[in-house]
Amino acid sequence: MTREDFRAKVAAILEVPQVEDATRFRELPGWCSLQAFGLLVMLENDCGVRLDAGRFAEIETVGALYDAR
Repeated sequence: MTREDFRAKVAAILEVPQVEDATRFRELPGWCSLQAFGLLVMLENDCGVRLDAGRFAEIETVGALYDAR
């Protein structure tokens, strides 16, 4: 999955028009546990990456989330 495709999927989950690598997704208005779960499911289903809660909590930006996959 390209970085652009990844960002588009993340934006859809976060219900925002777009995100950039530097976007701090937890600081977006409306951030909630359902969106966190959606990101984790997308990583597992689309990227084959399973992050535990501790590792996920350390990730602050969309770019770092992409690099974790």
